[in-house]
Amino acid sequence: MSKNLKRFIDDLQGDWELIGAFFDNPESVLDQYDLSSSEKASILSRNLNDLNGLGINEQLAVGALSGAHSKRCSSGSV
Repeated sequence: MSKNLKRFIDDLQGDWELIGAFFDNPESVLDQYDLSSSEKASILSRNLNDLNGLGINEQLAVGALSGAHSKRCSSGSV
């Protein structure tokens, strides 16, 4: 996994503002992380096989990209 992709996934795990921004406009958020075109495409498509190939395990990918949370969430749990 590239260091920029790792930083994005790590940030997406605990930054509620970033999570909301990502679900509102994912392309804009991804542009902040200098990801490769294949990394961006895999994240935008939420293709678990592609994400796994990039080094993101399925459980992490599902948690980070599930859409189960947004900036309207009021709790720290997903």
